[in-house]
Amino acid sequence: MLAGTASCIEEHSSLYKVDGEIGRFEFKTYDVINRKKKTLFAGIAQFPEHKGRQWYPSRGFKEIALIYGASQRSYRQTINVLNRSRYQETGGTPLNTLRDVTETEGLKVLDFMSRKSEDILKKHAFSLSGVPELDCAIIEAISDVSLIEQVALQPALIAVCADMTKKGLSVEDIANVKKTIVDNKVYENPHQCVYVHIDDVGVKEQKEHRNKKDAAKVDFESQSEPIKDKRPTVQNTVARIEHSGKGFTLTGRSVSEILRFTLAFLLNNGLLGLTIMVCTDGQRSLQDSIVSFFSWHKNLSLLLDWFHVVKKFKEDLSLACKGRNIRNRHLKQLLTLLWFGLIDKAQAYLTSIPTEEIKNVAAIERLKGYLERNRKRIPCYAMRSKLKLANSSNPVERSNNLVTAKRQKHQGMSWSANGSYALTALNALIANKITQQWVENRTITFELQAMAA
Repeated sequence: MLAGTASCIEEHSSLYKVDGEIGRFEFKTYDVINRKKKTLFAGIAQFPEHKGRQWYPSRGFKEIALIYGASQRSYRQTINVLNRSRYQETGGTPLNTLRDVTETEGLKVLDFMSRKSEDILKKHAFSLSGVPELDCAIIEAISDVSLIEQVALQPALIAVCADMTKKGLSVEDIANVKKTIVDNKVYENPHQCVYVHIDDVGVKEQKEHRNKKDAAKVDFESQSEPIKDKRPTVQNTVARIEHSGKGFTLTGRSVSEILRFTLAFLLNNGLLGLTIMVCTDGQRSLQDSIVSFFSWHKNLSLLLDWFHVVKKFKEDLSLACKGRNIRNRHLKQLLTLLWFGLIDKAQAYLTSIPTEEIKNVAAIERLKGYLERNRKRIPCYAMRSKLKLANSSNPVERSNNLVTAKRQKHQGMSWSANGSYALTALNALIANKITQQWVENRTITFELQAMAA
């Protein structure tokens, strides 16, 4: 009983449990009750709510154990180091608890991004599917495409022609490239352009049940040769947005989600009025989704990533040609033509390969169709290189490695969908240098971050 009052203090029925950077600990809480059994003060209400036997993860725990721990190395390694450093090798945080808390935290990041994107789209009169409403004023504010002036192109053009001469290309080829460069006017002013690099990264999907037969197949399934019963994958979609020396990495659970996040990010940073250059690989479904989603934007361009062009031709020519030497000889000639944007010449070259050097005609036909399908997205890469313009999706490849591949690929690991999405989202916080912002304030500002020099 409290002295001089009609109230008493009662011990709460359960202990409050905290998982913190200094260790796991529990403490008592108390309620103040009056004579009518009404609670005047609930001690448990002074702390963040948790349910049942759940332990409350502190901010420090989330930063140390989740963001700089589980997102970077295996759960087992993380939990061993964490519990040892807290002198709780016995009675410390269990491995399964760490995994569950990590997954919950990562999905909270994605849920926050989804809610924030929806709010931004509504604010700027866009539907949740990314379609501008009738009263969307920002569409009218999209400026005309800003290109590099013809005079500024001349030094680069001269250098490209000189390179073509060194490579032994004909006068006619050089003239065709010069005419295309002058007539097409496709070289964007990088200061008035935002570059969006989008790609998928897949990791092995975890099976619900694993038997001994599955375990024996692990090494076989990791081989590069395709197999009929190849294990399904969890696909994370990653977008890297860059403009004027700043960038931001977005992650999502699908292409449609990442496109919605990208549109919201562009709106939030006032970038939608600029020219949008999207760099992708040759995946047809991804290209079609991007073109459809941004169909209303008058200054959207797609660029076929040079790295994937090289990869595509290496793979299909390996299937098509009888032997490595024959493949390498044709590959060198074809890549030279494509580097300078000579698509018709490359298609003609594929047709002219002697039949006695081909073992798979279908692979040759695939390459010809690939070039035709991507004709508008294959520029003169040599000219873009001389102008120091983006030629590939390397930024998103690096982001893929940082946020997903480095942690989740290889070493025989497999993942549940939510587990993979969560780890990727947490690693994106690190890549964007906004971990403190999230841990302390539970928010993400959706703003471009300065890139390392």
